[in-house]
Amino acid sequence: MKHFRRTALASVINLVLVGSPDVYAATSEQYTEALERRVRELERRLEKLDQAGAFSNNNATTTANPVVEKLTRKVNTLERKLEVQDEVTTGNFNKLPVFDVADNGFRITSSDKKHQLRIRGAAQTDGRFFSEDDKFKSTDRFELRQARVWLEGYVFNNIYYKIMPDFAAGGNILPDAYLDYAYDPAVSLLVGKFKPALSLERLQGDSDGTFLERAFPTYLASNRDVGVQLHGAFAKPGYAVETVPGPIDSRNFFTYQLGVDNSSGDDGSPNNNSPDTDDDKEFVGRLFAHPFQHTGFSWLEGFGFGIAGTVDDPSQQALRPQATPIGRTTYLDYANTYSLGGAAQAAPVSDGDRHRIYPQAYWYAGPFGAMAEYVVSSQHLSGRNSAGNRVNVKQDNKAWQVFVSYVATGEDNTFGSIKPIQNFNPLDGKWGAWQFAARWSEIDIDDSTFQVIDPSKSASHATSWALGVNWYLNAYALLRADYEQVSFDGGAGTSRRVTDRPTEQVFATRFQLSF
Repeated sequence: MKHFRRTALASVINLVLVGSPDVYAATSEQYTEALERRVRELERRLEKLDQAGAFSNNNATTTANPVVEKLTRKVNTLERKLEVQDEVTTGNFNKLPVFDVADNGFRITSSDKKHQLRIRGAAQTDGRFFSEDDKFKSTDRFELRQARVWLEGYVFNNIYYKIMPDFAAGGNILPDAYLDYAYDPAVSLLVGKFKPALSLERLQGDSDGTFLERAFPTYLASNRDVGVQLHGAFAKPGYAVETVPGPIDSRNFFTYQLGVDNSSGDDGSPNNNSPDTDDDKEFVGRLFAHPFQHTGFSWLEGFGFGIAGTVDDPSQQALRPQATPIGRTTYLDYANTYSLGGAAQAAPVSDGDRHRIYPQAYWYAGPFGAMAEYVVSSQHLSGRNSAGNRVNVKQDNKAWQVFVSYVATGEDNTFGSIKPIQNFNPLDGKWGAWQFAARWSEIDIDDSTFQVIDPSKSASHATSWALGVNWYLNAYALLRADYEQVSFDGGAGTSRRVTDRPTEQVFATRFQLSF
């Protein structure tokens, strides 16, 4: 038995001193496995050693063996190394970011949830087909309306950002690029390029509209602008406010926006990073409320109304043409001036006090939805009349719209996009969501405008009615089909005998993917 004990001790000591080749494995995982094997081997041999000692002494208590104590300490050291290695591995794993692909896009979130990057995209391919053949008719065409990829998210919990280029418009087009410091929902600071808080329909997401294109009132507001905006939201007493970053909040009880921007004019947008050309700045303000939120009347909770407006003083600012809503054909072009001596005169410009006011409202109750807004846009024009004399006129343009929509498949109608209850899958009898809509919109161009432009080349009034069908295949894919008819006052004939421009009739479709 003594011979057996000596042999066992020699074997254990030899294992400790010589070790296993696995200990020197290249990776931490191999190293950990090697340590575990060594511990198990030591424990197994010590157990045999203890059994042998107990058997040889007939279960008598033995004196402490220095070799055994040394081996025990060695085992404890190896076990601690394993614990440390496990702690390090667990700590590194907890620091890894979280990758998530869900209905709201692809997200990367830090392990502590303080930072997030969301990757989104949108593509829109349109077809427009006109029914009349005349000199004002636009060409039947297919076009890529949008091709956007954007990054949005937050850093340190409350500094939100969005960067969204558009590759469909040609050139270096960057519709949105902003930071929003939402430290407190009541007072947030938005800086960069974004939609001014003015037209309600313009503030709706570019992929969330009910029709292919927006109505007349939208195009009397700036498209995008560069500036700074203070905004905030408040909840009904007794309820929590929700943080909604960006230029629009359609969720809270009461919201406000106060901004200053470069002033890009009607339907203007400083694309291609175009610099500001004068010191004039535009002041924008908006108030909006959901007065019946959390009242228990579910059919009224989605009702919201508000008012927005701007004030500025542009100096020699160029004026953009105005186009029909869905057909996008120009009916008002400030470059169509009177000819004098066979040559056209310079286009008028906006020069002097300018202001806009936009009362607005929407109502969403179950599958039903409606929106209405009205605008008065006043500015001073400087140009030359038919006699070639320079004149300054005040222009008061007015526009309004109202539309209703209904989701026939039972989904809730919203200011955002419709989320189908069932995704399109005809083999299983699932057809997505169907929405039907009708719209009426008008615009009236001030008669004084035609002191400086030719009334036979630009219409003084336009009336549009449109019908639309939206087929939501799933939360991302959508097919739209719209029919619009626009009638005009003026815009044809000669400057001495003005006639009405022919009625525009257009059928348009869109396939959209937005996630």
